[in-house]
Amino acid sequence: MPLQTGKQTTLPFDATGFTVMGVDAKNVLYLGGAPGISTLAPGASHPSPLKLNGYPTVLTLAVAPDGALYFVTFEGVVETITPGSTTPKPLPFDKLQQFSDIAVAQDGTVYLGDVQHKKLLKLAPGATAPTELPVAGVNGPGHMVIDADDNLFVSMMGKIVKIAKNATTAEPVVGVPDHVSGLAVDAAGNLYATDAQTNTVSRMFAGGGDWAQLPFSGLLSPTDITVDGDGNVYVINHHGNQVVRLAAK
Repeated sequence: MPLQTGKQTTLPFDATGFTVMGVDAKNVLYLGGAPGISTLAPGASHPSPLKLNGYPTVLTLAVAPDGALYFVTFEGVVETITPGSTTPKPLPFDKLQQFSDIAVAQDGTVYLGDVQHKKLLKLAPGATAPTELPVAGVNGPGHMVIDADDNLFVSMMGKIVKIAKNATTAEPVVGVPDHVSGLAVDAAGNLYATDAQTNTVSRMFAGGGDWAQLPFSGLLSPTDITVDGDGNVYVINHHGNQVVRLAAK
C-alpha cells in the first residue's frame, strides 16, 4: 500500500469525549470514550450511538473484522458485544486496575496488558481464562495493535516492540517517534504511530525500514489512530475535539 497522499478533512461532528477508535472490514468507524460507543458508517456525516445496556464508559476498544467489539470499561471490566446486540457480555479477565490498549486478532483472540502485574494476557476464543504470554521484559505496556499475521506491536517505556506469533522475546522496532500517543496497523501490515508532542503521524512499511511522516497538518495532540481497508487514516485530534481523516490518495 503506497504512502497516503490524499486530501485531509475534518469530520463534521464534535468528537468531545471520544478517545479511542477502531474500524471493521466494512470500513465502519467505531468511536469510544465517555459518551460510550458510536459508529460512523462510510459516507455518514455524524456518528450513531450504540445504545448499550449500562451505557459503559469505554477506555479502550478493538474491533474484529466481523464488527464484534471488545472493550474495557472505566471500572476495569473487559466486555464484548456482537453486531446487532445491545447487551455486552463480560470476558473472563480479572478486574484490572491498570491496563494497556486491547487488541483482537482476526480469529477473535484477545490481547490485553496487565500493567500492574507486568503481564501480557491472551484469551483464545472459547477459553475460560486468559493465559500469560511467555515474553520477558514486559513493563508498562500501553498502546497495542496486532496485524493479520498475529504480530503484536506494543509501546512500552518510550519504545515500540514487536512480538511475533508464538515468540518468547520482544524485538525492538527501530526509529520510532519519541512520544508515541497511538498505534495502528493496516491490512498490509504497515505500522502507524502518532506523536502528541510533535503533532505528527508516521508510518513504517511492513517488514521494517525507515519511518515516513504522513502529510497531516494542523494537528494538536493527536492521539488514537486507525486505518480502514482502503488505506484512509483517521486520527483523534485531542485538543481540537475532532476526528481528522487523511485519504489514501
